[in-house]
Amino acid sequence: MAYEKKKDDSAVKKLKEDLKSGQLARLYVFHGEESYLKEYYRDAIEKQIAGSGFSEFNIQRIDGADLTPEGLSDAVESLPFGSEKKLVVIRDLDLAAARAEMKDAFLRFLADMPDYICLILYYEAMAYKPDKRQNLFKNLEKNAVVVEFNRAGGSELAHWLTRRFAAHHKKIGAQECEYLIYLCGSLMTNLITEVDKIAAYARQETVTRADIDAVASRVLDASVFDLTDCVLSGDYQKALSIFRDLMEQKNEPIAVLSALIRQVQRVYAACLARAAGKDERYLAGLYNFRSTYPARLLMDAARRTTAERSARALDICCNADIELKSNIPDPERVLELVILRMAGVQA
Repeated sequence: MAYEKKKDDSAVKKLKEDLKSGQLARLYVFHGEESYLKEYYRDAIEKQIAGSGFSEFNIQRIDGADLTPEGLSDAVESLPFGSEKKLVVIRDLDLAAARAEMKDAFLRFLADMPDYICLILYYEAMAYKPDKRQNLFKNLEKNAVVVEFNRAGGSELAHWLTRRFAAHHKKIGAQECEYLIYLCGSLMTNLITEVDKIAAYARQETVTRADIDAVASRVLDASVFDLTDCVLSGDYQKALSIFRDLMEQKNEPIAVLSALIRQVQRVYAACLARAAGKDERYLAGLYNFRSTYPARLLMDAARRTTAERSARALDICCNADIELKSNIPDPERVLELVILRMAGVQA
């Protein structure tokens, strides 16, 4: 089903083993774009530590922006109550920009972490960017289980979607899973809502593509792909209709244009790949797609145009990008003209 690069999931495996054995590490760093998994494993640790009761004493949550050296010492040095472990979750702690006394306090903690503590540095609103030239980060990464929660691969997501639909007493096929991931994106956090909507809407036991189309919310890239596809197919009115829908949904014109440039670039690459005898798996690997489904769509698009026409369309989009960044007063009008000019190239 999917093209997937092998990823290093050793830290995730270690985390699962720790939870299964009940032997939690003293320090974890949770980061990455897949919020659903971050929340799932944070909650699993909280549940395990709170299992013996007294959770209000043994689970402490601190905003990184409010953390002081004294607050860190108080949090990690106070003993658990009625439990072997105490959990401290520090959200979005910017260690790289921290004051010297905060860095010193954290280094002291790393040098002498109590056996009863389980501390999670939890990155949600900000990215975790360790500066490994600094002694603090060298010590942090040596002492912590650093878990990066990336988007799941296509096969993993398909299995997960199958289980989520099964919880609603629904079935979904592999092709429908691919389509849903393409349409709604690959973040589990977003897909949970879409699964709930589709399962509630579907009248039959097996979810169909029509069910997905009826209620699923498309990500911007999927809508822009449809727009580009309409231009290639000569359906300019529908292309403009999709664009106006995107504007009504309050998408920023510059974001729509960026997605359009990205899509036209990919169609151009597909034209070149096709001419070189490459297939959809090559494109899936080139763009690290979660499945070959979007790559198949790109190859279909490449059959309806040429590399030369795609290059000209890309020039039109890039010129519009310059216009938008020059404070043009009517960006929506600029994008409408882009669609019409692209149509002229394809005619």
